[in-house]
Amino acid sequence: MSWTPRERVLAALNHEEPDRVPIDLGATYASSIVVDAYDRLKVHLGLDHETEVLSKLLNLAKPDETVLQRLGVDTRPINAGPYEDGPNHWVDEVTYIDEFGVTYKGTTGTDDKHFLYKDGPFHGGKMTIDRIDAFDWPDADNPGLIRGVKEQVAAYKAAGDYCLVLNVPAQVIHRAYPMRGMENFFKDLYRNPEAACYLMDKLADYCIRASQNMIREAGAENVDIIFFGEDLGTQDGCMFDPEGIYARYIKPRHERIIQTLKADTGGKSVFHCCGSAYHFIPHLIDIGVDSLNPVQVTAKNMEPERLKGEFGDRLGFWGGINSQEVLPYCSADEVAAETQRCIDIFGKQGGYTLTSVHNIQFEVPPENIVAMFDQGLQHRYH
Repeated sequence: MSWTPRERVLAALNHEEPDRVPIDLGATYASSIVVDAYDRLKVHLGLDHETEVLSKLLNLAKPDETVLQRLGVDTRPINAGPYEDGPNHWVDEVTYIDEFGVTYKGTTGTDDKHFLYKDGPFHGGKMTIDRIDAFDWPDADNPGLIRGVKEQVAAYKAAGDYCLVLNVPAQVIHRAYPMRGMENFFKDLYRNPEAACYLMDKLADYCIRASQNMIREAGAENVDIIFFGEDLGTQDGCMFDPEGIYARYIKPRHERIIQTLKADTGGKSVFHCCGSAYHFIPHLIDIGVDSLNPVQVTAKNMEPERLKGEFGDRLGFWGGINSQEVLPYCSADEVAAETQRCIDIFGKQGGYTLTSVHNIQFEVPPENIVAMFDQGLQHRYH
């Protein structure tokens, strides 16, 4: 049998073994590559094209089709367009205000070129439902969000049978942090949960409505995967009590987003959660998550053998190639060996999609990027 990229990914998500492990690069905002690393990769591959910036705030490149073809990538992204005619604008080269009223400032004098939030509409003072309602909320029906979606999908369909991943265009707690301030939002979850939950509901409403508009534009039958999520863990543990704050307040909002969009598309759900996701995994399975990204294998309790052994029959794994130590600092041969190790563990009886733990950062040599993906291309289940 000759497998198409879409069949390959969906078989893995259904815990079946396709011909080889499916490969992702650039289908999500957490499995792409930063601009500097991408520019070096182009040179290494002998390719000459202008780098398209996917996100200036995240310093991400949008991989060109020539790169995706060379690396055997099975996925393609469906991304929202920029919000149009709103308050969002660049103040200067290193200062951006988004449609949610959050001010971001770029880091200077560093290689990572990240932006950090500095202010938001609910920073300071007590957060109340009246204060939340009085805010001039962005419109989930903004035409900019769906601009180009139909064309993206048509181009992918013309080029091949790829697995299409819809990136939900906002988050809940990740959006609440910059709007309220992370410390204040954490306090609200304990001291002022009614207002915190109301804010999360407003954000969940936005996520669902904006995504449904994108789905209609793309055609529900063309959306294979819903990509949504936000970090619940740190390197060493949990950001929230899994059975307390998470289960009581955050989980219902996550469940509503995932269940609504899966029902709208008939697609699968890939949930992004950096850090130690271990104690949250039963909750994620409970709300309909099909695969976990980025599988931060260096975090506490995130060893591949543990994850596959305990959850592999109910959950897929999307990522897993060590980007904190192996990808940036080991040799290409060592990268290939670690890649094969993850395929052998995570990919047994299906369930695994190969990519790095989060976006490929500027320290990663192009030889190591190629070694990772070529190892996946060489893999055969049978």
